Amino acid sequence: QLTGFVIILLLVAAVASITVNATGPNKNDILSYTTGKAIFVIVVLNAGIAAWTEHKAGDALEALSKMTQASIYVVRDGAEVKVDVPEVVRGDVVVLGTGDVVPADMRLIEADDVKVAEMALTGEPDDVNKTAKMKTKKPGEPEKLTPENMVFSGCSVTNGKGKGIVCQTGMHTRIGRIAQLIAGEDGGKQKLKYGCLPDTSANATPLQQNLERLGSRIGMIAILVCVIIFIIGVAMDRTDPANPGSPAWLYMILIA
Repeated sequence: QLTGFVIILLLVAAVASITVNATGPNKNDILSYTTGKAIFVIVVLNAGIAAWTEHKAGDALEALSKMTQASIYVVRDGAEVKVDVPEVVRGDVVVLGTGDVVPADMRLIEADDVKVAEMALTGEPDDVNKTAKMKTKKPGEPEKLTPENMVFSGCSVTNGKGKGIVCQTGMHTRIGRIAQLIAGEDGGKQKLKYGCLPDTSANATPLQQNLERLGSRIGMIAILVCVIIFIIGVAMDRTDPANPGSPAWLYMILIA
């Protein structure tokens, strides 16, 4: 949380503010250090909130791992047999009933009034009706996140019964990919960055990556503006009105 470009920029600004004030005429005035202290407090609060959020995300990952029941019925050699969920493979025909937790991503081939709770996947609190019928996609129509003829691992069947062919299992399922984003592609093993600070860049979601890029651009623009203000101020010999004897460059550092 302390290795982002904007965070480093804020830390540099805080150190610069405290250093300039410590060498200025008001170095004994505690209020002159307010800006630097405020920046440090904001950075620490930001890091604390982000660390707490990641901790809660870890709890969510643990909860996701517990959302799969121990066994399920599949059709093998023309008969329904009960197998452990880890033994379910692609191509298996799984029998689903009310109360079952879907063990893998599946395409329904039979559906009798099937309803599925997809809150774990989409956040939608209402149960979703499922059907075995294929729906023709219209030209220009966006692809649905959860098609009506598909059920996904980790979602529970709240009504009806049906059968489905397993398409994806384990970490290749939709919920598995979400778990990979939370834990990192390497299984959650953290690499070190900048000494003892952990590198969590592999865990970043696309939104976090876009925000990091946006923050970097804003930071570069801010640095450019500060440099321009500093150069113009020094060229015009702008000094501190409260202390005209101080050098212009020192006053312009504070202003920038």
